[in-house]
Amino acid sequence: MNTKRILSALLVGALALPLTGCFGLPDLTDTAAQAEDLAARAQDLADTFSNVEWGKISRLVVKDATTGEVLGEVTDQTAIEHAFSPLSGVNGFAETPAEPAEYTFELWQPETQKAGQSTEDLDEVQVLSATTYQDSSVVTLEVSPIGLTLHLAAQDGTAEALRSLVS
Repeated sequence: MNTKRILSALLVGALALPLTGCFGLPDLTDTAAQAEDLAARAQDLADTFSNVEWGKISRLVVKDATTGEVLGEVTDQTAIEHAFSPLSGVNGFAETPAEPAEYTFELWQPETQKAGQSTEDLDEVQVLSATTYQDSSVVTLEVSPIGLTLHLAAQDGTAEALRSLVS
């Protein structure tokens, strides 16, 4: 079993344990359903990060989250992977931040070539976007291909690593 799978399993377990304290004393059936939903969302996120082929990322587009204005593009694969690597150390899920959205970071990669498809016909697809918030360590991830959006209570330095990509 690889390290990413082990970390994913630990993350799922750690997120599911404190649920009863977060919701007071709900019906046990509700708690179990919430735990299953949360575990599934955490597993989806872990699977997404383990399936990202960092060497295949073609570019990262940095946008102003309020206006949508493109602030820059990063094509240095090492810089992109370095900025996103702290996301593997998130502390759990967070509420939607009250702070205004600051930057959106869109990861793009070439689509997977299908049988019979010419390489000239390949497009780029957005596989992930991350949003930072002013004066907040919360990072929102949106996994475009599966429509999953999660607000993460990120460890210190995670939002700053993303912000360092803003030119």
